[in-house]
Amino acid sequence: MPYLAVVTGIPGVGKTTVLNELTDLARQNKFDLAVLNYGTIMNEIMHDLGKELHRDDMRAQTLEMQRKVQELAANEINNRAAQHKFLIVDTHMFVRTSSGLWAGLPQNLLQKLRPQLFVMIETDPEQIADRRKTDSERHRDQSLSSEITFDLEWSRATAAASAVSTGAPVKIIKNEPGKQKQAALDLLQAIQSIIT
Repeated sequence: MPYLAVVTGIPGVGKTTVLNELTDLARQNKFDLAVLNYGTIMNEIMHDLGKELHRDDMRAQTLEMQRKVQELAANEINNRAAQHKFLIVDTHMFVRTSSGLWAGLPQNLLQKLRPQLFVMIETDPEQIADRRKTDSERHRDQSLSSEITFDLEWSRATAAASAVSTGAPVKIIKNEPGKQKQAALDLLQAIQSIIT
């Protein structure tokens, strides 16, 4: 079974940029690492079920549908994980739905995936608000700084609960403006620390 880390961050924190830098670093260091985006895999499954959605519209589906697709995605991630020494699962600790805040990785999925590390990518709320305004490719919620602060705190609380449940540590990495390479290096070092 490969090593698996969950890398999370609220929308607009720059997680995708850091993970792209991490992929480059891993390639340069000949480190066998793959990144799988949970939402993308869920969308692939929805496509197979005959439903075409933008990945940001998944949260508008019924909770029953989301639960079903989440579980199928965990199975698919486990299938793909065997091909690599280290797997990064790129996801969110929670999702806003019409029913309320919903765990991105409920207990049943944590038991399936068995992560050895949780990494939270964070930055200042003002930076997140600015990034959300300029991201034209995603269907981002525009939020006040106070709402973003709440989301950061809720993510930390959910990560802490996941850590208690799994016994895996939580590492918080700051993605400062213009320092995504340093954030990626910090992430690579965190990953390597659980292998050695």
